[in-house]
Amino acid sequence: MLKPARREKVTKAPLNWQQLPHGLWLKQQLSEALAPHTAKMFGYYSARLGHLAAQLELPELRLQHDFSVAADAEPKIRAELEHLPFAESTLDAVFLVGQLEFERDPHQVLREVSRSLIADGYVVIAGFNPLSPALLAGLWPTNLQQLPWCGRYFTKARVYDWLSLLNFEVIASGYAGATLMWSATKSPDFGLARLSQMLPPVRSMYYLVARKREFPLTVVRVRQRAKPRMSSMPVANRVK
Repeated sequence: MLKPARREKVTKAPLNWQQLPHGLWLKQQLSEALAPHTAKMFGYYSARLGHLAAQLELPELRLQHDFSVAADAEPKIRAELEHLPFAESTLDAVFLVGQLEFERDPHQVLREVSRSLIADGYVVIAGFNPLSPALLAGLWPTNLQQLPWCGRYFTKARVYDWLSLLNFEVIASGYAGATLMWSATKSPDFGLARLSQMLPPVRSMYYLVARKREFPLTVVRVRQRAKPRMSSMPVANRVK
């Protein structure tokens, strides 16, 4: 049985990619994986929720105004992600990278994302893959309280279901960064480079690209039931 996503105890999300083992390499891997999808996004306003999303390099992104939002440190906009300071249907794209794992109520964050996005707007979510061998490194006693293992892992399938409930259509998904996330290894992809080519789900991060769908309501006119026609001829005079 799945545990509830909401929790009372909150762990602070990473402030930068350097806090993660081989973080800069992982950031580059994710940027390359998302490049073909961000190149198709157009519009005026996008919001990057959390510090990892704000620092992600997306040179193909063609939105005119790009905001970073976080509850601490020094983002462009300082706000709680459960209560985004954007009017309804104003954003063209929203990015969440390694952030849902550290939120008190991930469902509420996604509801706020849905509220802020325009119809057919994009949401890009990247998270730490609990099916990756990198999860084993988090079981080591010295790593239990370290980033990113101190957060709450969600599978790609579970986040996919959350988006479906909010009428998002997932148009692309995949995995990035074949690494054990162990700083003791000199090579970031040590032991997983060849395996990840055959089994992409062993990579340490997943991503989902989805669009908010709104279906217009069509007025259905109810036809009036035709009244039965009664013959004016007396029953006795009818020809059988």
